[in-house]
Amino acid sequence: MGWYISHGGTRHGYSYSGVDELVHRCSGILTRSDQRDVAAVMRPGSGDPFEVGPKQARKVGDALLLAAGYLPKEWADMAKQIGQSALRAASANQPWAWS
Repeated sequence: MGWYISHGGTRHGYSYSGVDELVHRCSGILTRSDQRDVAAVMRPGSGDPFEVGPKQARKVGDALLLAAGYLPKEWADMAKQIGQSALRAASANQPWAWS
């Protein structure tokens, strides 16, 4: 089981534990405010589908792309893919869907 993320956020799905580990790895890089934004979306507390509004998606996307510059390649690639999908949803003024 894992997440499928709209707007190109996943190609084959990310495991729940992989997304949780990415949030953890970002914690030492991001400001507390950015970390709260990322964790609020990427640690929803259940595996139920949900949507994120464009404004929040932009915040998370920007934070993930910033963090990607400081992460090891494997985690940076994941942060970029998820972050870019958030920004695509925000730019299209569409909900960013996780299922």
